Amino acid sequence: MTPAQQQAMRTIRAMIDLGHPVERILNSDLIQNDLRDFVRDELQRDESFVLTPARTLVADPNRPDWLRDLDRSEWYYWPTLRQFLLVHKGWESSVLRSLDDSSDRILRQLAVPSADRFDIRGLVLGFVQSGKTANYTALIAKAADAGYRFVIVLSGLDNGLRRQTQLRLKRELVGYADNRPGTVRLPPSGRQWHEFTRDDLNGDFDARVFSHAALQAGQPPVLAVMKKHGGRMRQLLASIDHAPTALRNDVPVLVIDDEADQASVDTRGSYQIEDEPLDPDYEPPSTINGLIRELLARFRRCAYVAYTATPFANILIPHDATDPRVGNDLYPKDFIVDLPKPPGYFGAEEIFGRMDAATGAEVGGLDVIREVTDADIVALQNGEIPASLKTAVMDFILAGAARGQRGSPDAAATMLIHASQLIVVQANLRRLVSEHFSELRDEWRYQRTHGIRERLNKRWESEFRPTTRSRHLARDVSFDAIEPHIGPFFEAVQVREINSATGEVLDYEREPSLKAIAVGGNRLSRGLTLEGLTVSFFIRRSVSYDTLMQMGRWFGFRSGYEDLTRIHTTTELQGWFNDLAFVEYRLRDDIQVYENQGLTPHQVGMRIWQHPSMQVTSPLKRRFASSTTIAQSYSMALEQTFKFPLRRLADLAVQAESNRLSVRDFVARLPVVDAELSDAKGPVWRDVPADRIMDFLRSFRVDDDARNVSLSLISAYIDRLTGAGELVSWTVAVRGLQKRIRKLGAADWGLPNGPIAQISRSRLGETDSLGVIVDPEDEAIGLSTTERGRNARGLRSAEQGLLLLYPISRYSGYDIQEGGNRRPLFDNPDGPSARDLVGWAISFPRSNQPERIEAFLEGTAGWRPVE
Repeated sequence: MTPAQQQAMRTIRAMIDLGHPVERILNSDLIQNDLRDFVRDELQRDESFVLTPARTLVADPNRPDWLRDLDRSEWYYWPTLRQFLLVHKGWESSVLRSLDDSSDRILRQLAVPSADRFDIRGLVLGFVQSGKTANYTALIAKAADAGYRFVIVLSGLDNGLRRQTQLRLKRELVGYADNRPGTVRLPPSGRQWHEFTRDDLNGDFDARVFSHAALQAGQPPVLAVMKKHGGRMRQLLASIDHAPTALRNDVPVLVIDDEADQASVDTRGSYQIEDEPLDPDYEPPSTINGLIRELLARFRRCAYVAYTATPFANILIPHDATDPRVGNDLYPKDFIVDLPKPPGYFGAEEIFGRMDAATGAEVGGLDVIREVTDADIVALQNGEIPASLKTAVMDFILAGAARGQRGSPDAAATMLIHASQLIVVQANLRRLVSEHFSELRDEWRYQRTHGIRERLNKRWESEFRPTTRSRHLARDVSFDAIEPHIGPFFEAVQVREINSATGEVLDYEREPSLKAIAVGGNRLSRGLTLEGLTVSFFIRRSVSYDTLMQMGRWFGFRSGYEDLTRIHTTTELQGWFNDLAFVEYRLRDDIQVYENQGLTPHQVGMRIWQHPSMQVTSPLKRRFASSTTIAQSYSMALEQTFKFPLRRLADLAVQAESNRLSVRDFVARLPVVDAELSDAKGPVWRDVPADRIMDFLRSFRVDDDARNVSLSLISAYIDRLTGAGELVSWTVAVRGLQKRIRKLGAADWGLPNGPIAQISRSRLGETDSLGVIVDPEDEAIGLSTTERGRNARGLRSAEQGLLLLYPISRYSGYDIQEGGNRRPLFDNPDGPSARDLVGWAISFPRSNQPERIEAFLEGTAGWRPVE
C-alpha cells in the first residue's frame, strides 16, 4: 500500500471500531474520493477472511473455561493495546482478530489467578519472525487485566535482544510519561505498570530496584524483562527470597520464556524421576534451566509459557524429570499451542518450497533464491569479494530504489551478510564490502555513464522484472522509473559490522529509516529483527535444525516487496531449508491430528523428522530422546521373527495361542497347494495375492518389548510397493522337518496333509532371542535348480515375495550339551505356560522403486500413531 492508502485504512478501521457506519465514513471527508473504491475492496477482503484457530493440545480438555466468566468491560490493557495496533500500527482487522483469538486460547490454559495454588507449564509454537512477540504482548495485557500481578519476560542472552523486547513492551503496553508519538498512552493513575527493568542497553534487573511492596495486592502489575543470565537471575531470586512468604504465596506470576529453546533447556542434569531413589551419579541441571525452575518454585501461583519458533529441544525435554531441589523440568505438561501462520507471512515453505508428505512431489517456493558457488566461497576464503556477493550488493541497491519508487523511501532497508561466526572473518568481510560499496557509489556519483547504469539496468530488466510480472503485474515498472531513487538510496546506505568487538548495533527505534548492510554472525542469528530485510548473502552452515532456522532472518512479513527480496546461498543450504520446511509441516500436521483426537501432551509426544545430513538439535539437548523409524526400505532384506517374550511366560502363552489361530486361519484361505514345489518339509502355495499376506501380518502378534521386526513398517512397505506393481504375487511355504522327531512333536495347522513336523530352534543364553530361524536353502523356493545356491533375493522378480512359516517346538534344545551359549526354550517345556511357537520370515526381492526411509526423533513422552 502507498502511505495514503495506509492512512485511509487506519482511519476507517478506527472509526468502525468506534461504532460508526461504514458508508457514512466512506462518504465523509475523512476518505479521499480516489481512495474509496480501494478502501471498500480492502474492507470486503477483511470481512471474507477465514479465521484459522491455533491448534491446541491440553492436559485437561474438560477443565471449566474460567475466561468465559470474566467481565471484559472492565479491562484496560488489552483494549488499549488493541486500539493501538488498529489505529497507530495500521493492523488489518483480520490479523487483529487472529491475535485476539490465539492469545485467548493461551490465556484460557493458564489458571484463574485467584486460585489457591497452580503450576502451569506450556509451550507456544510460532514461526521464525512471525509475530510471537505480538502474541505474548497480547497475552501479558490480557493476563494483567485478568489479575496476574507479576510478569517476568526472559528474553535472549545479550543486552541488545533484552532491550529490543523491553522497548517493544514499553511502546505497546507500559507507555511513557511524555506520551511520545508511536506509543500507547501512559495508563491512568492506579493502572501504571511498575517496572523492575529499564529500556536502555544496561537496564537489566538490578536488586536495588526491587520493591516487594510493588507486588502487594491492590497495586498495578509489575514487569521485569531479563536476559537469561545467571548473575541477573540469581539477583532476582535473592530479592524474592527477602520478600514476605505470604506475599510470595499470594502473588499470581506469569513467566514468558522467549526463544525458549535457547539456554532454557537442560543440557547437563540427570534424568531423575519423582519417588525413585536418587541416581548415585546424579548431575544437577544446567545453570539457566536450574535457575528458571528455581524461579517457578518460589511461587505458589505460577504459570510458565515458553515461546519459540524452533521447538525441537523443548519437545524432547523429559516429560517426567524432576530435581530434589528445583522441582520438575520445563516439559509443557499442561498445553502445547501451535499458532496459525499469519496472513502475509513468508516462511521456509513460501520461500524455499517443501516436499509434499503424501505424494513426494515438490511444492514450489518464491523465485528469489540465487546460487553461491564453491568458487565464490573459495574466493571469499582467499580474501577476495566473490562475484555472487557483488551481485547481491547490486540487488540490494535495486531493491531499495524500487521500494522508494513504490512509495516507501523512508522505510528501513537491510542487507544481511552472514558468512562466519568468527569476528576476524567478519571484520575482513566488512572491509571488502565497504570498499566495494564505496566504489559503486562513487561510480554512480561521478561516472554513471561509464558502465554502472548499464549494469544496473540490465540486472533490473533480466532479474527483477520477470519475477515481479509473474506475481504482481501492477508493480512492474521500467528501470527509468526506479532510476531517480538509486542515488538517494546509495547515499543513505551504511555498512555495519554487528558483533561484540565493534559495538555497532541496528537500532531501528532510533533510526527508523536506517539503510544498512549488516555484516555479522551470532548476533544476527536469533531474535533480532532486521527491519526491511530485502537481500541476504548467507553461506554459514549449521547441521542443527534450530540453529539453521533461526539464522534465517529473511523469514517474516514482506508484503509489498516480497518480489524484490533475494537470498544468495549455496545449493546445499537451499536444499536444507527446503527440508526444514518439510520438518515444520510434519510437526504441525501431527499436532492437528492429536488435537482432533483430544490427546494430551502427556499421552503422546511430538515426533521430529530426522534428516540424513542434519541433526535435530544439539546432542546435549536430545540426550534422552530416541529414534523411531516409520518408513523403511526392505529391498533385498530378510525379515524374520526370532525374538519372543521367553522371560515373561504368561505373555508368551497368550501370544503363541493367538498366532497359532492366525496361521490356521491364514493357510485355510490359501489357494490349492502347488504339488510341484511342495516337498517333505511342507506344502508350498504360488500366486498368493498381497492382500492375503497383509491380512496375516495384521493378525500376527509380536511382543512390544521383545520385537525385532516392525509389522507396521513391513505392512506399509508392502502396501506402497503393491501400488507400484511390485510384491503383488507371493509364494508361501511351510518349513517343518523332513522327518518327524518324536520329541519335537507336530503342529496341527489344519494343513492338507495333516500335522507338520516341528523344528528345533534353541535360545541364546538367558535372552529372548533364538538368533535365526531360517534355513538358508529355504529362500530358494520357487527358483530354478540352476539358480539355487546363488543370491535368491537378487534373482527373484520384483513382483514376487516369499513368506516362510516355521512351526517351532516347545521342546527345542532338548538335546543341547552343557557348556555352550545355547539353551532350551523352556526350563519346563511341559509346564502350563510353555507353548509351541509360530515363526515366520519374509524374503524381499530387489525393488525398482526409490528407497524411502523415514526416521523420527521423539522424547520420553513417545509418539504413537493415531487412527
